[in-house]
Amino acid sequence: MPIGPATASPPRAGLWRIARGDDPLAPPPPANGPEGRANRFDPLTLDAGVLYFGTTLEVCFGEVLARLRPSTKMLAIVQDEWRDLGFMDVGTIAADWRERRSAVHIHLPPDAVFLDVESPVTHQHLRKELALGLSALGFDDLDVATVRGRDRRVTQLIADWAYLAENNGKPLYAGIRYESRIQSGWECWALFDDEEMDVEVVETLPISKDMPALQAVANLFELQIF
Repeated sequence: MPIGPATASPPRAGLWRIARGDDPLAPPPPANGPEGRANRFDPLTLDAGVLYFGTTLEVCFGEVLARLRPSTKMLAIVQDEWRDLGFMDVGTIAADWRERRSAVHIHLPPDAVFLDVESPVTHQHLRKELALGLSALGFDDLDVATVRGRDRRVTQLIADWAYLAENNGKPLYAGIRYESRIQSGWECWALFDDEEMDVEVVETLPISKDMPALQAVANLFELQIF
């Protein structure tokens, strides 16, 4: 008997987000707008930006700082030369990066429902629901490797389906629960824009260099934070 996709509820301890500016909950430009940049689970049918969260601050720092790691090509070419010339080492993050960002801790309603794209139950459901789109993109199957892969056409296809899913005219999903492609167990949440969603702000913090979560990720990625 067919069953629906797996779902997840937001953790009782709340979610964390790191973003630029004094208001880390300000929605980014929509992915389908002129200034938009389509992130991993941005529905292209949504005319407002998606907010990305982590279950812990370490998850947030891991997702954000991973983009600032030097590429393997850069490491191979310039690290010794830059050091000899007295430049900042490759993998050095200036203090300005911290000063332009803040961290926010929120609670969501316990009845908020997220599509869990890590579950094989969800994969089995979506491989039928999205068979035409997946086939057109050249994918014969849908599994963990596909969901965590770099092809955002797939994840945005899933996000479109989840955003448009309704029951009696009401959205089925508040967003998508997924795991980081960097480390299994790093739990992430893509929250769709919804003016009716009751978001409780627990605290907002500046990013200080001595935050344990920041230092843990910096050590993992061999980055130096100023």
